[in-house]
Amino acid sequence: MSISSPRVFWFSFASFSVYFGAFLAQKIFPSFDGTAFAFFWTLSLLVSVPLLVLFALWAAIALAGAHFGNKPLGAWPRVIGYIALSGIAASTISIVISNLLPATLPSGSYERPFDRGTWADPASANYVEGDITPRQKMLADVVSKLPGKNRSTLEAMLGSSLETGYFKDSGRDLIYVTGPQRDSFFAIDSEWLLIWLDERGNYKRHAIFTD
Repeated sequence: MSISSPRVFWFSFASFSVYFGAFLAQKIFPSFDGTAFAFFWTLSLLVSVPLLVLFALWAAIALAGAHFGNKPLGAWPRVIGYIALSGIAASTISIVISNLLPATLPSGSYERPFDRGTWADPASANYVEGDITPRQKMLADVVSKLPGKNRSTLEAMLGSSLETGYFKDSGRDLIYVTGPQRDSFFAIDSEWLLIWLDERGNYKRHAIFTD
C-alpha cells in the first residue's frame, strides 16, 4: 500500500467519525448521557484515546527511523500511522463542533412554564419517583427570563439564594437547587442553577451544574 494512498485514512476516518460522533450526541440529545451505551462509550475512551496516542508515537518514531536510516517505511507503521492520524483528526473535529454548538438544557426542561408559586414550594425540588421535579420541568422558561434582571428582581422571582458552600469557588452570586441529577447513568448527585451578576448587580450568565 502506498503511503500516499488515502484509502486507509478515509476508511478509518469514517469509522472514527461515527465513534467520536457521540460527543455531538451528548450535546444535541442530553438524555444520551443517561443510557448504558453512553456509559460504556465513556469507559471505552479510557482505552481508545491512549491507544491512538501510542499508535501516533510509534508511527512517528518509525517514520523518523526510516527517514534517517534511508530505508522504506514498513507496511505496519504506515497502516498504524493512518489509523492514528484519522482517529485524532476525527476526535478533534467532533470535539470542536460539539463546543461550537449551543448549550442545551437537561431533558424535560421545557415541559412547563414558570410559575412562581410552584417554584417557591419547598417540595418543588424534591425527588419524584419515575419523573423529574417541577423546578426541572420549568427550567427552560426560568432561564429565558433571567437576562435584564438585577439581584432584587431575580430573588423576587426565584426566592432568596441558598446559603450553601456549593460552587463558592466558581464565583457564582445566586444558587438554587432544581432537583436530582438528570441525564446520567448513575444519577447520584443534585442539580443546581447558578447565576452570576455583573459589577452593577445585573444578570451576567447562568449555568446548570451537578455537585
